[in-house]
Amino acid sequence: MTTTWILAADGNHARLLKGVNFLKDGPQSPEQEIFQLDTKRVQDIMADKPGRSHSSNGYGRSAMEYSSDPVREEQERFTSDVASKLDTYARKGAFDRLVLCAAPQTLGHLRSILSDATRAKTTAEISKDYSNLPTEKLISSVRAALSS
Repeated sequence: MTTTWILAADGNHARLLKGVNFLKDGPQSPEQEIFQLDTKRVQDIMADKPGRSHSSNGYGRSAMEYSSDPVREEQERFTSDVASKLDTYARKGAFDRLVLCAAPQTLGHLRSILSDATRAKTTAEISKDYSNLPTEKLISSVRAALSS
């Protein structure tokens, strides 16, 4: 029997359902592992103002802009941590098939950082945020997506 896991994620939290059986009808209670990012406000991440700079000509000074999106960087670090955990499980042979359900931006980042071993076991990618669905609804939504 193949062991199927489902990852439902967005940039702030992820839920890993372990041992889902798509052949079984009715309620299932697979083991779950929850990953959570401590959400911070932009003001907390970027406590300092970006600073000021002298103009290239003249005597004026102007405000500098931030060179990146700190919230997105936090989410990418979180997604990298989740991917690392999945890669560890894949190396140990903990699952045979993996279904990824993630918000589009998170799914794109996951694709770029998952190891070859994990990608080889990934049987489906669903570009939707199912992270807040109840377990049964998540399983039935994935089942419907796989059958279409």
